[in-house]
Amino acid sequence: MLKNRLVRYLIVGVSSYVMEMAVLYGLRIGLGFSPVKSVAISYWFGLAVAFILQKFITFENHEKKMHILGFQLAMYSCLVVFNYIISLLAVKYFSKNYGVFEIRTAVIALATIWNYAIYNLIFGKKTIKLSETHVQKS
Repeated sequence: MLKNRLVRYLIVGVSSYVMEMAVLYGLRIGLGFSPVKSVAISYWFGLAVAFILQKFITFENHEKKMHILGFQLAMYSCLVVFNYIISLLAVKYFSKNYGVFEIRTAVIALATIWNYAIYNLIFGKKTIKLSETHVQKS
């Protein structure tokens, strides 16, 4: 079962989600931070965990050449910025009617769909070849 990439993706995603929610809970409930500030901080924690786990566990991409890591990180960062903006906007506009945990969970569920497709592009073999070709031409 763990040989299936989609299963690993979902397990890593759930693990990252649990870790991010624990940080969110600590910031929001434990420290009393605002909903937006809590999500803003916990988001970046979840991001770091997810990048490492998705790259090495889900997509079994152990490439460590700096130009490839840089290329992957740049592509991943674009996705992160998009997801981050969506997350903060959702919390800003829906936190009057819904709890921050429900909003963040809904955004994560939606992002899970498009992230899987984009992660395949970022960590897939074609991207590694593309980044190597780009570096060779430079």
